[in-house]
Amino acid sequence: MKMKIYSLHFEGYWREVNKKSVPDNSGIYLIYTCRYVPESNIVSLSNLIYIGQAENLKKRIADHNEEEFKKAISEGETLCYACASVDKGDLDIVENGMVFAEQPPYNTHLKESFNYDDSQFDIDGSCEMLKHTNYIITTK
Repeated sequence: MKMKIYSLHFEGYWREVNKKSVPDNSGIYLIYTCRYVPESNIVSLSNLIYIGQAENLKKRIADHNEEEFKKAISEGETLCYACASVDKGDLDIVENGMVFAEQPPYNTHLKESFNYDDSQFDIDGSCEMLKHTNYIITTK
């Protein structure tokens, strides 16, 4: 069987106050803690804390219970999001592959194993702090 390649291009970053402008397509999202410097209009990422998936990114991020994530925020920080479009049929595989590879602290599932056939992940764009951006997961 030929190995499937999942190519993701992350767009972002949206601070918590701007999350209403996140796209409404299906995809994967990253949640970071970050600092915003208004004088230079620069977002400085601190930590990747969660990876999620949604059939509608805008709705999912708007509906997220962020209280748990806010425990990870230091003084002067806020939450920040990056998103990549992914076909609905591939959401579970891509989320599992990314959580398995990255091990974000606020993901409680999918960290122990990759539950699908061998897969390749090619990731670029607004995805700073990912430890892995081009990798293969094999199940052998």
